Amino acid sequence: MSGTEKSAIVLLSGGLDSTVCLWWAKKEPYKRVVCLTFLYGSKEEKVLKTVAKKLGELAEVSQHEFLTLDFLADFARRTNSALIQGSSTTLPHPTAQELEDFNKSQASAKAVWIPGRNLLFLAIAAAYAETLKGKVDIITGFNLEEGTTFPDNTQEFIDDFTRAASRGILKAHVQIISPLAKLNKAAIIKLGKKLATPFEYSNSCYEPRGLDVAGRPIHCAHCESCQRRKRGFKESAVPDPTIYAPISRNEK
Repeated sequence: MSGTEKSAIVLLSGGLDSTVCLWWAKKEPYKRVVCLTFLYGSKEEKVLKTVAKKLGELAEVSQHEFLTLDFLADFARRTNSALIQGSSTTLPHPTAQELEDFNKSQASAKAVWIPGRNLLFLAIAAAYAETLKGKVDIITGFNLEEGTTFPDNTQEFIDDFTRAASRGILKAHVQIISPLAKLNKAAIIKLGKKLATPFEYSNSCYEPRGLDVAGRPIHCAHCESCQRRKRGFKESAVPDPTIYAPISRNEK
């Protein structure tokens, strides 16, 4: 079956990685590209909804579904994930030098962990694929950099899930595609540049400061995700169009 007979489901969080994946899917010979965006009570949710909607419109996707997972928000509150609204766990703010410290990265991952998030997202996407039928590629933003910290961002996780999905889906044939699996942030940004990805509308921040007058997310500049984004642009030599919040007097 040729690519033109396949559909693509992009798991669009509005982050840099999933945004590059969406523009990658646009350039592939899919007969249609649809997006799924999940809402689960994260601190970035208000900005996420606006950003993901804007990106879907810019990409002119065939369909864009916003799915609210209240049960996942409840589970994350019970585990006190730092990503969830109302959490008492402090968001990690590593320095640029600490990004490569394995122990600090592991501690950071535990602080922001959402119970079974990627497992649930892929399972829901696989179920959604049945509404499309035929051959369906589920596109994720899993990448090399985050795969070293999060076990559900690895190729092994993708392979295991694909085998399970083959036994759980009846009216579609799904395959998990991670175009960024072997790329770090700098390489992802270089790819995004080639694909003319609108980086300025993507949000990497765990706790964004809202939107500017142009509808671009304002990043805190201090959380781990912001630090990785900044480093990626610096190492890629691609100009960083990200809007960062001003540094307060206490932070100087």
